[in-house]
Amino acid sequence: MRNLEAIRTISLFGLSDVKLFFSWDSDYYWDRTDVLNRLSLITLPLPAGISPGLNPDNPIGEVYRYWVQSPDHNVMEEKEVEDWILEKQFKTVPGVEDVAGFGGLTKEYHVDVDADKLTHYQMSLPTLTSAIANANINVGGNYLEVGEQTLDVRGIGFIHSLDDIGNITLSTSNATPVRVRELADVSIGYAPRLGIVGMNDRDEVVQGIVLMRKYGDTLKTLDGVEAKAEQLNTSGMLPKGYKVVPYYDRRSLVYTTLHTVFENLSLGMLLVFLVLMFFLGNLRTAIIAAINIPLAMFGAFILLYLTGTPANLLSLGAVDFGIIIDSTIIVIENIYRHLSSADNPRESTLGCIKRASSEVGGPMFYSTLIFIVAFLPLFTMKGVEGVIFSPMSHTYSFALISAILLAVTLTPVLTSLLLHKGMKETHNFVWEAFHRFYHNLFVRVLRHPKVALAIIVLVMVAGLSQFDRLGGEFLPKLEEGNIWARATLPLTTSLSNADEVAGGVRRIFQSFPEVTTVVSQTGRPDDGSDTTGFFNIEFSVDLNPQDQWPRGLTKDRLVSQIADQLNARFPGVNFGFSQNIEDNVEEALSGVKGVNAIKVYGPDLSVDEGIANQIKEVVSGVPGMADMAVYRAMGQPNLMITPDRAACSRYGLNVGDVNGVVQAAIGGQAITQVLQGERAFNLMVRWQPKYRESLNAIRQIRIAQPSGGYVQLDQVADIKTVEGASFIYREALQRYVPMRFSVRGRDMQSTVEDAKRAVAKQIKLPEGVRLDWMGEYNELQQANRRLAIVIPLALLFIMGILYAATLSVVNTLILMAQVPLACLGGVLALVVTGTPFSVSAAVGFISIFAIAIMDGILLNFYIHQLWQQGHTVIDSIVMGADRRFRALMMTALVDGLGLLPAALSTRIGAQTQRPLAIVVIGGAISIALLTRVFHPTLVYLFHKQLGLSDEGDRLVAPPFDAE
Repeated sequence: MRNLEAIRTISLFGLSDVKLFFSWDSDYYWDRTDVLNRLSLITLPLPAGISPGLNPDNPIGEVYRYWVQSPDHNVMEEKEVEDWILEKQFKTVPGVEDVAGFGGLTKEYHVDVDADKLTHYQMSLPTLTSAIANANINVGGNYLEVGEQTLDVRGIGFIHSLDDIGNITLSTSNATPVRVRELADVSIGYAPRLGIVGMNDRDEVVQGIVLMRKYGDTLKTLDGVEAKAEQLNTSGMLPKGYKVVPYYDRRSLVYTTLHTVFENLSLGMLLVFLVLMFFLGNLRTAIIAAINIPLAMFGAFILLYLTGTPANLLSLGAVDFGIIIDSTIIVIENIYRHLSSADNPRESTLGCIKRASSEVGGPMFYSTLIFIVAFLPLFTMKGVEGVIFSPMSHTYSFALISAILLAVTLTPVLTSLLLHKGMKETHNFVWEAFHRFYHNLFVRVLRHPKVALAIIVLVMVAGLSQFDRLGGEFLPKLEEGNIWARATLPLTTSLSNADEVAGGVRRIFQSFPEVTTVVSQTGRPDDGSDTTGFFNIEFSVDLNPQDQWPRGLTKDRLVSQIADQLNARFPGVNFGFSQNIEDNVEEALSGVKGVNAIKVYGPDLSVDEGIANQIKEVVSGVPGMADMAVYRAMGQPNLMITPDRAACSRYGLNVGDVNGVVQAAIGGQAITQVLQGERAFNLMVRWQPKYRESLNAIRQIRIAQPSGGYVQLDQVADIKTVEGASFIYREALQRYVPMRFSVRGRDMQSTVEDAKRAVAKQIKLPEGVRLDWMGEYNELQQANRRLAIVIPLALLFIMGILYAATLSVVNTLILMAQVPLACLGGVLALVVTGTPFSVSAAVGFISIFAIAIMDGILLNFYIHQLWQQGHTVIDSIVMGADRRFRALMMTALVDGLGLLPAALSTRIGAQTQRPLAIVVIGGAISIALLTRVFHPTLVYLFHKQLGLSDEGDRLVAPPFDAE
């Protein structure tokens, strides 16, 4: 298939699940259509009544969960309401793709046959099933003209009640009809249970899960779902006393995260404004600069809308207003400096503004272009990180384009209206003292430039060498305010035993005051939307807001406390912990229920499982490895009934005759459906329990012979218990056995690399067996490989732009030398805060690349401008550094302070932004403190080596110029 990248399958008793993974740039709806078209081409001999269907698969589509409340708590009636009213109604809401019901009893009509009576009446099971099917039919007889009217002719024969089933005639004996009720019990029952849902103190509830369509709008969809729930609860559409009660709503996470984002943005804007006031000391000037922030974002939103680019929480929360208005700051600071100076007293205000704007127009244009080019790596990201960061790169680019247009159009206009020539500059003694200190330090550094440069280089090398200590993780965890826990029991666990464990685990969760609601899901839903068994129990745990927790209690500590109690109470049960959305995404990434997975590929499942268990033992000693569990492939007891073809032929039977009785008599067979209005319920025929509940009873099942008489099942079939496969996992058409694991208390990359070394050292893989490490670790490696190619290419593009701007290889190299110095601050910031390197941090480094070069190009242009005006090289360097010091310090500080709230925030929604913010702040600090000295020193040394300096070895620096 076009753009198909991977196929993963899971097969278990009664269900086969096939997942198709397409490239991220493939059209989702085209792929779905192509898959639907190809389903009709399947030619495998599927069992009767079985046809493949397409499930919705949106890992982040679960936006609403509810449970069905009723006055008498009849789980069969609640399930009927869920299946035939609630699911249908919620599917009418725009944006909803599907609704999955879970829990309760699925209503069926049962015909439990008495095998002895069937023998007494000399009747076979196929005869009984065929008679029931034929007794449940409607027909059409065309139409009949009666006078001037036409009557439709209909034959009505549908079954409507238990009496209708019991009165079905099977045969006659001595003119006496033999009915179903003579040889079977007719009753209303329920389908074999595949799962149970419990909630808090309720042992069982019926729940529904609303799935949003891919690319849907969460808030709009939730508005429709909540309106529909209110309508169902108040309009009388539900039986009396029934209600839809929500217990999970994505809206709270969205609103909480948005609140965090906008709070950080507001504080960032305030800090930027205060920086402008501190440096410029003029309220009108600060307002002119600050007004471009909302206007630039407004322009970005317009372009996002016109290009159809979605905005996510990261693309908003990671926006640095300081970076956006750097161009405005450069323009307004230069205009303000010229208007407040005494140069050219006869020059008009408009002339002065025009001259000041054109003076910085060139470097501002090139610096903004470099910023956009620096973000090219973000446009190339694919997979999960591409979905997350691509909107951010678009948002930044659009905001920068809007900001530079505003800086060259609106800013000069506003300054002409609010500022005037000859205005007095407000003196800030703190700033002047700092500026004078820098000037004196810089002059001293230029007297010994090689020593200063050597010290800076040593500091830079020592700092950058700490990068290896960072470790790595794929993406920071977005705190969702909940816990998604998973308990893995022994493979052969029964449903009743698993349900008891689920109840005990719920009680332990409830014992913690931080927990509000606990919902357990044992097994799987009836619709096959989850591929698991009774051994798997999942818990959705809602938590109180963290500001209501005891002081010092973090979520990691809470999870550890809960895990300690669970492990002590349920030895032998493996527990894993994640979050609601995170768990779905991780499962989609790895194909296994868990954060990360090790997949053992090989042709023999028994060998693969043994190796997986060895790996578990080895990696259990690696610090950071947690929640390890092997998903067993073998070990499922099976009762194997194998027809003896020779024996069957002696009695005139075929293999299909024997297996048909096995299926219908033991497992039950859906013969037809009973219609009740718009609802349809299966009518099942099978042996009464006493004929199928033991191995001995199954051996004595009688099969009717074509020639008359009966033969016992054990006479025509070999019946024995054997151990077989319970789950068969495949990827790339190869079988594998998975082992899940999580990482806690340590960064993921270091932990997994230590585990890989331990496995390679202690385990020798047989021929034909290989390992894959999947999940977040694999995604991180792919993202790092991609960035390792794209970032150098982006730097080459930047070098090309710099050369086009300066027409000098020397100046290009000087400007590029700012990059590692800026990275120094980012690396040290991550080390100090204990933050691992991640894709989010990589985006921060991309940002400070551009910030460093932008500052450098502004200073470099001005130094050469002074030099071209006739000043000496030393005068140009010192005067340029002095006169551009304020603008450069302002841009560096606003770049860092704009993201300070995001770096310090611990609220829900801030986690994905924090590494990016930490890197940008650290880089801005190193740019502000070190590049102010590093860049002019490089300019001086390079030009001195080239013989362009006219002062010889003796430096005569001009006096302090704060103009």
